Amino acid sequence: MPHAQHRYARHAAFGFGMAGALVGLLFWLDTGQLRQIVAFSGNEWIAAAVMWLGIGSVFAGLKCVLARIDSDDDDDEGPRGGGGHRGPQGGQMIPIRVEARWRERR
Repeated sequence: MPHAQHRYARHAAFGFGMAGALVGLLFWLDTGQLRQIVAFSGNEWIAAAVMWLGIGSVFAGLKCVLARIDSDDDDDEGPRGGGGHRGPQGGQMIPIRVEARWRERR
């Protein structure tokens, strides 16, 4: 498996693990009487699995995005947007004299 896919799978698994811990904590603390709602739904395992998949997809996506932002694979050489390549060669600033004109208000 290529390095990028392995890294993505690792972060996605970590996000789904965190989601499993959160769903377990929600059932254990019985926040908003969630345990009773799921228990009396008739399909307890399906309700818990849908909850885990929903929260897990959000956590896994967020974890992958944060890992991509923090990755060291970015190329930091050269200008990055904003027209940084323009201007004089050598990167020195050149002062330019501009005449300021004042208009009188009536």
